[in-house]
Amino acid sequence: MRSLLALVLSLLALVDVSWTSVQDKARDKARDLVLEFFHNRSLVQYLFKERAMTALNMEEFPMGTYIRLQVELDQTVCRKSQRRTENCQIKSRGRKQTCLACFKFDSINEERVLDQAIHCLSPQNSNFQHAKTIHEQNCEEVKKANEQYYQPGRFAFSRGRQS
Repeated sequence: MRSLLALVLSLLALVDVSWTSVQDKARDKARDLVLEFFHNRSLVQYLFKERAMTALNMEEFPMGTYIRLQVELDQTVCRKSQRRTENCQIKSRGRKQTCLACFKFDSINEERVLDQAIHCLSPQNSNFQHAKTIHEQNCEEVKKANEQYYQPGRFAFSRGRQS
């Protein structure tokens, strides 16, 4: 009996470890997508580095993992064409950007993004609060992505062959 209890507890510990690693993987993938989105904009000339990232919300749904985060970026002295350079210094008095993002990752293929919404603005921009409001509305739509297809019990029956 004790060995069975020890086995169950060790399995629960493994599930807990893998659960957090899945969440960490989703958060890291989301951060990478935000940086890629930001640097692919034509107005951005310099490389920006992540100063801080806050995972505001993470939820599991039947169709996938929903994550909402905020990424704070600082401008560096390197041009964006030098993305692979590791030793770019933060530019003194450089621009600051805040990216609000939410993603829905597929439950089967964690690399696949079902839906996303990303907004990047300077916190000093007069439209920042308005953009935050619009972003929250867009995130609600992202959260619901593909969930309308999952309706337990709706097609949970089988039909036998006629004899």
